[in-house]
Amino acid sequence: MKRLILLIIGLLNFAVCQGQSDYVILKDQSIIHDLISTYKILPEAMLATELSEAEFNLAKKISLKTIEDYNTKVNEGFKKRGESRRYAKMYQIRDLKNYKIQYVPYLNEKREKEIWINGFCDSFNKDWRKEIIHVFDGGNCYFTIRLNLLTGECIAVGTNGYA
Repeated sequence: MKRLILLIIGLLNFAVCQGQSDYVILKDQSIIHDLISTYKILPEAMLATELSEAEFNLAKKISLKTIEDYNTKVNEGFKKRGESRRYAKMYQIRDLKNYKIQYVPYLNEKREKEIWINGFCDSFNKDWRKEIIHVFDGGNCYFTIRLNLLTGECIAVGTNGYA
């Protein structure tokens, strides 16, 4: 009986963890500075901020809907141009368990909380838990999303291109 209970607990744990990606929340002002000055991703005057558990859960919920909408638009765009859906998949964001994800919360110029989400499959042996992973090309192995957590608005979403 004990083995059966342990097996059930193990299977439940596996099912719950199956869709989880490895992630980190980066909230240092130096990270924000890099996103502004080095990578030119964020506008000037953004300030680092904390992210509550409720805000983190909201960001995940909005990002999943954003990804679903983005993938649909990519599919429709390829279909409209008469191109193969097989190629559309190269530009769609895959299942999040395939990515490591960096969440960077900040306050915008109106002091509304926003978040920049960076997903990637390969960190090139960088310490991705402490520094931004930013590459050119690489297709859907790399994606970014910017969200306004106050309004629920997606500011930007996309995958990298191919060289």
